[in-house]
Amino acid sequence: MNTVEDLCALISSKITWGRGEDPQQLKPDTPLLEMGLLDSLAIMQIVTALDSEAGLVLPDTEIVAANFRSPNALWSVLEGIRASAAL
Repeated sequence: MNTVEDLCALISSKITWGRGEDPQQLKPDTPLLEMGLLDSLAIMQIVTALDSEAGLVLPDTEIVAANFRSPNALWSVLEGIRASAAL
């Protein structure tokens, strides 16, 4: 996962879109929680996918609503994890 757009695609693949609702293309500033796009199951699916697909382990302390407000918010957390791993 190299860009926030890649993260948007991953998040979009984990959202359960409503019946008859066309999946939307997420933007980095899409308010995921405010729009009701994520529930606890989707968040855990995203966390699992980040680990299995991108090799990024999100610590339990970072699995909080504030970090899932938008793709940009989660991207900031992931950048911090990458920076810590590089030290």
